[in-house]
Amino acid sequence: MSIDTVRRPTTSSVRATATWLLWMNLYLAAWFWGLAIIVVTAALLLINQVGEVNNSVLAFARQGALWFPFSVLIAITAAYLPVHVAAGLTRRCLALGSLVAATGTAVVYGSVFSGLLLVERAVFDALGWQWRILEDLTPAQEEPLTMWVSTTMLLVVGYVSGVLVGITYQRVGGWFGTLALPLTVGPVLLVFALFAQNAGPFSTSEWFGGEQPLLVACAATLLIVGAMAFAFDRLTRGASVPNRTS
Repeated sequence: MSIDTVRRPTTSSVRATATWLLWMNLYLAAWFWGLAIIVVTAALLLINQVGEVNNSVLAFARQGALWFPFSVLIAITAAYLPVHVAAGLTRRCLALGSLVAATGTAVVYGSVFSGLLLVERAVFDALGWQWRILEDLTPAQEEPLTMWVSTTMLLVVGYVSGVLVGITYQRVGGWFGTLALPLTVGPVLLVFALFAQNAGPFSTSEWFGGEQPLLVACAATLLIVGAMAFAFDRLTRGASVPNRTS
């Protein structure tokens, strides 16, 4: 019987794990969004000098907001497990804390992104520029609340996918970890399609019999996140820490 089977994670240990992981991600988030604001501002000024501004530049930052923390969470998952276990904490505590931190990070990134989009749109309106997103969103999708929900849900899937990829590589190795990428990263692409109502042949608006399947897409996304979280929890509980001998 393993230690993790005997010892149950306490609320305080889960909170401590989640807090440490969350603060580390928030530190990186401050740098990410600070640099994003500088780059977007410079891009708008440059485009205004050489042509006409008629598209949101900040909207392109969503890809970075998805894949940058995704890659960070892979590295954290691989590096933090030995430290966590050496501190006398359980693997179940790590699993719960990582999922809480990933979700909290997604809420922060989604909120900052949606808030900055509103600021950018207000600046465009004040300067008489046309504001639109090249993803061809419908007017309903451009509503602040809808935009925040869809973005945050996508980021939650992406960040849980990050920790799942990290623990999968650690459990099964490089070859099988790579072969498992369709299962560990594929859900992110699926959620992209769920919220992309006007994605040409990949539009999902007809799948659910309506033009605004936000509730259905959210429900499907929650099921996907739940399955990924369960897989991450099971893989983390059985993870072994290699013994290092001098």
